[in-house]
Amino acid sequence: MRIDLLRHGDTGRDGYLDGRTDPPLSQTGSQQFATQTKYRDWKLIVSSPLVRARSAAEKHSRRMATPLQIDPDWRELDFGRWDGRERREIATEPGDAALLEAFYADPAAFTAPEGESWTSLQHRVGRALDRLTANPELSPVLVVTHGGAIRAALSLVLGWPLRSLWSLRIKPATRITLEIGRGEDGALWGELVEIIQP
Repeated sequence: MRIDLLRHGDTGRDGYLDGRTDPPLSQTGSQQFATQTKYRDWKLIVSSPLVRARSAAEKHSRRMATPLQIDPDWRELDFGRWDGRERREIATEPGDAALLEAFYADPAAFTAPEGESWTSLQHRVGRALDRLTANPELSPVLVVTHGGAIRAALSLVLGWPLRSLWSLRIKPATRITLEIGRGEDGALWGELVEIIQP
C-alpha cells in the first residue's frame, strides 16, 4: 500500500526538543502543509493527536471530505526532562551535554532523562503500521506526524539502523512516500518512493 508520511509544518521553534510540548503551527507551517497536500488525494488521513499535526489534518480532512483517524501511536517521542527545551541550552549543562551527544549518536541505547525510549517509539509506530497494512484497500494513506515517528517508521519498514537516520534531513513539512506491504512470511517490507522537502 502507498503511505505518505508528512511531518507537521513549522512551529517557529527550530532547535527545540518539542515532543509532548505542543506549540501550534506558525503561518509558515500552515502554508507548508497546504503546499505539500495540494493536488493530492488520499482515501484516509491519519494524524497524531498533537495539535501541530492534528489541526492541519482536520482542516484538510474537512476540505477534501476525506475520513480522518486520530492515532496516538503516531505522536512524537517524549523527551522527558528535555521536552520543550532548546538543544543548544541542554548542551551547555555538564550533566546533560554528554548524554545529549550519546542520545543522537546511538538513540537505541540512550534515552532522554525521564523520557521515552526509541524502542518504545518504534513499538507503537509498529502497531500503527500493522493497523494500516491490515487494510490495504485504504491506500493511499496520508499520515501527519512528527520527525521522530517518521524515523521510527523508516527504520522499521526499510531496515535502516536508527543511528543512520540522522543523516536524512526531515525538516518540518517534509513528505516521504513509501510503498509498504507484508511478505508471505508476514514480515513488513517497504520501498522508498520519493522525498519532497518543503
